[in-house]
Amino acid sequence: MKEDFLITRLNERRERNAYRELLPASGKADFCSNDYLGIVKNKVLNNRKHTSLRSGSTGSRLLSGNYEMIEHLEKQVAAFHGAASGLVFNSGYDANIGLLGSVARKGDSIIYDFLSHASLRDGIRLSAAQAFPFLHNDMESLEKRLKACSPGANTVFVVTESVFSMDGDLAPLQEIADLCKRYEANLIVDEAHATGVLGPGGAGLVQSLSLQHACFARIHTFGKAVGCHGAVVLGSDVLRNFLINFCRPFIYTTALPESSIFQVS
Repeated sequence: MKEDFLITRLNERRERNAYRELLPASGKADFCSNDYLGIVKNKVLNNRKHTSLRSGSTGSRLLSGNYEMIEHLEKQVAAFHGAASGLVFNSGYDANIGLLGSVARKGDSIIYDFLSHASLRDGIRLSAAQAFPFLHNDMESLEKRLKACSPGANTVFVVTESVFSMDGDLAPLQEIADLCKRYEANLIVDEAHATGVLGPGGAGLVQSLSLQHACFARIHTFGKAVGCHGAVVLGSDVLRNFLINFCRPFIYTTALPESSIFQVS
């Protein structure tokens, strides 16, 4: 899958000395966190069952809120889902608006299933890309949209859920993936309602069809079948680095605390 459009923007950021990376806690004096009163550092709100786990967070992961447990979870979840990398978000809504609002640029095209979730639609609105719906699970309608988008002129994204929340029907992912391959489009699949329900070990519809490598990105939420809080965007190492550098809902949001991450683990 071509990711040149991501690599180009990351290289531009490196040239401006503005490239962001997640770093582990250093153990040094903290003059940058949001933990103004020391409530997190002094474990005032800690869960009694797991007194070593922080029940609060000290800030964005790019400042003081990154820690080993969350990076371990990202690797663990990515491996389970057959992906190269994962990046944890505070909710499925954050993941969807952050992903779609950052990867698609002016001149790009987003083609989405008409019944896609509100969070996907909001992410599409936040992007500068052109957006075109296709009739629900209608491959003829999707192909018409793909034909209308010139494959060499811009980047095309196709967005769908795997299991649709209101009707409970499944997307024809194999057919969608075949069309994306034919028209050189990037497939994004929201697996929120398939997580824990379909596929090997509840890994989702994509893995039940062995389509992991056909997807540009997948979103799995922890607030449905998993019964916890948060979400993960799965994709390549390049996509993860891109989101760390350009995804505003990730960059400017206080990180999930260790107690939330422990529940998912």
